[in-house]
Amino acid sequence: MEELRDLRRRIRSIRGTQQITRAMSLVASTRLRRIERMVEPARTYAEDLRRVVLDIAARTPPWAHPLLKPRDVATPAYLVITSDRGLAGGYNAEIQRRATELLRTPDVGRRRAAGAASVAAPTPVAVAVAVAGRKGRDFFRRRGPAPFREYVHLPDSPDEDLAAKISEDLLAQYFEGRIDSLSLVFARFVSRGAYRPEVLQLLPIERPPERPGWGGGESAAADAEGRSQSQSQSQGRGQERRRGEDQGGREDVQRRKNQGGSATSDGDGDGGKDSDGDETGGNGAHPEDLDLPFGYEPSPESVLDRLFPHYLVSVVYAALVEAKASELAARTIAMDSATDNAGELIERLTLTYNRARQAEITQEISEIATGAESLR
Repeated sequence: MEELRDLRRRIRSIRGTQQITRAMSLVASTRLRRIERMVEPARTYAEDLRRVVLDIAARTPPWAHPLLKPRDVATPAYLVITSDRGLAGGYNAEIQRRATELLRTPDVGRRRAAGAASVAAPTPVAVAVAVAGRKGRDFFRRRGPAPFREYVHLPDSPDEDLAAKISEDLLAQYFEGRIDSLSLVFARFVSRGAYRPEVLQLLPIERPPERPGWGGGESAAADAEGRSQSQSQSQGRGQERRRGEDQGGREDVQRRKNQGGSATSDGDGDGGKDSDGDETGGNGAHPEDLDLPFGYEPSPESVLDRLFPHYLVSVVYAALVEAKASELAARTIAMDSATDNAGELIERLTLTYNRARQAEITQEISEIATGAESLR
């Protein structure tokens, strides 16, 4: 009898937990749909701003602006974005694990921040960590290093006020020389069933510029080198082609004169095609040879002064949005899994309860039959 009572209590408790996890899954799914609509605009805006900032950086000498000047990084800093609440599966653990890997290998961040393959700089003597989210704060307080900036009680819907506060604090730390580089560790939202930890360097601005996009800065140097070589080869091919066209044009004119014909072909109105039928402009330039760069007034440095704080706010805001979407996606998956597991456990306990109850009833019937037989 006592065993049946315990089983009924456990089944009732697990059924209540199942209702809670199902409700949490529905709430997280509803909030995720709202945050999902914010991810793409924030990501696209940050990417476009990053393209402009990298374009300015490519046109500006490193010594001309403090945001571009490489430093001997003695104090690399990381902004780690986690969540305030748990019950999100392995979301926080994956971000913390990625951040811990970076803290154990700070030389990678030092070389990347310096913008060179080999830099004669001292080994970093201290690593600074700023955290957004209570889970990250508690983790680094226990494991170290202690965060020098903490941003907790994050809003359910990320806003630019928080992003502006974080950006202003960290930018001031950089200009004051308390930190020598800044990287962002966050979860990039991929889909409702996937996210991935990602690292993005913010300060100093990377040189040479990487491929457009505000994520994946680790292969910037290789991409820039390949792009530079491709542009050089394209320019060389364009110059050779123009020299060949000029030489071929002179030979064609001379041949027509010798034949008594005109130097002008009969197909002047065909849009300026050459003998092979390729379309060219009036000066023989091909589309891949055209270079239409932006112009910055009064100077790229002054534009960077005004643009970079806004760019930093936009990147931090986009990271907060993507981190919140990743958190909600992870919580939805975790709560769905917990609900299913609770259902399976209830089925097993119910089966055990029914067997125990059947055995008890059978025993009672046997005792009654034995008692009745003894009274005869």
